[in-house]
Amino acid sequence: MARKKLISMKNPRKYLILAIGILLVLVSIVIYALRISETILPAGSSPAQVQQITQKYGLDRPVIEQYSLFLFTFLPGLILLGIYATVGLKRPDFEQNLLVKVLIVVMLITNTVTMLNFFVTAHASLQDSLAAFVTSLLVAGLALANFAFLLVIWNGYKWAVWAFGIASFVLCTLKFVGLTPIIPVLFEFSAVIILVYLLRFSWEQME
Repeated sequence: MARKKLISMKNPRKYLILAIGILLVLVSIVIYALRISETILPAGSSPAQVQQITQKYGLDRPVIEQYSLFLFTFLPGLILLGIYATVGLKRPDFEQNLLVKVLIVVMLITNTVTMLNFFVTAHASLQDSLAAFVTSLLVAGLALANFAFLLVIWNGYKWAVWAFGIASFVLCTLKFVGLTPIIPVLFEFSAVIILVYLLRFSWEQME
């Protein structure tokens, strides 16, 4: 059984996809951290200092421009990791049903949108309070964890279902408390319930 699971991973190109994906995500996180650290406004900054930092780092430009380097490394990294998990790590003894796959793809997209939204708006929340900044990063981190859990569920592992359910509950709670519009939160929560319901048809085949 173990030998069969490794058959689909012998192709070195799949390891290359995994390595490049991880590298891009790690590089993007470093880029993001540097961007945040260099654009933090010191406490008690004068209007002149604020204007200087704004002009130097383009804080008045659209967020897509401000975080372009982060986005151009983070998104390709996620895509490569998704390709590796859905194709390169595919178990020959297990196949999720089509509805589950479609729902997982939809939730991968929604969690990616959540990640990007809270990553790029975290800097603005830092001007309000440190707690708001930490909450934004926590939500983005939970969405990233959910992205990984969904890929593991795709390959048929039960533990990821429990981990995804817990992370999603915490994520939805934080978004609700943070005054995120109720409709997107209800959509995400409903999608989790539907996914768990659909997984009951393949639960016995999952490990």
